[in-house]
Amino acid sequence: MPHSKPVIGLVSCRKALDGYSYQAVNEFYADAVRAFGGLPVLFAAGQDEADTAALLARVDGVLLPGSHSNVAPHQYGAEHHEPRLDEARDALSLTLIRLCAQHQIPILGICRGFQEMNVAMGGSLNPAVHEAPGALDHREPTTEDFAVKYAHAHTVTVAEGGRIRRWWPEVAQFEVNSLHNQGVATLAPPLRAEATAEDGLIEAFSLDHHPFFFGVQWHPEWQATELPFSRELFRRFIDAAGANRASPNQESRPC
Repeated sequence: MPHSKPVIGLVSCRKALDGYSYQAVNEFYADAVRAFGGLPVLFAAGQDEADTAALLARVDGVLLPGSHSNVAPHQYGAEHHEPRLDEARDALSLTLIRLCAQHQIPILGICRGFQEMNVAMGGSLNPAVHEAPGALDHREPTTEDFAVKYAHAHTVTVAEGGRIRRWWPEVAQFEVNSLHNQGVATLAPPLRAEATAEDGLIEAFSLDHHPFFFGVQWHPEWQATELPFSRELFRRFIDAAGANRASPNQESRPC
């Protein structure tokens, strides 16, 4: 009997520890997928584009998690130094994003994943958004207390005419956490801004005419079942993946 849960590919990071190289995903993301009825599987960084397309043909949606590494500057035409890179993840994520956009496969990007989506679709990044005049300090709090680290840090304002407005018509603003130093500099032309921070930084975007192509700069995986917008976001993502699983047009997926 076929498995009924939508299968979600979670992009991994390549990390070094004690001389070993590991593939790693924060369990907050896998827990959130499970909580809303999905089945998470790991997409390991390092394979070529053909193998990435073959993996994508076997899942119903993709989740791009956050990470302490940043997208390599050359991916968006910049030359500044980045102390934490993961170019194996860059290659995997950017390929997946473009394939998901082309083949109408649901994809959700969070923090680094949000930034990857912007780069893959033709946008650029600011490596230090807190240095801009009048900017908020969006960086991760220096504490080991997760309740403090992931606490609400600022307000986002919902854009008119977007998906969040349709999902949540009665809500114009809500609070989010903030754990990033990079952010959107130039929004990719195909993308629509969905929410902005008080300093004007784009905090969420979507792709029109796609069942679910959505990115957020904050971290909804933290207490995903407890916070109203996090519940809405993950529920809609997993529902879109479920609809993709049931679609009669699965033969159009990459292979």
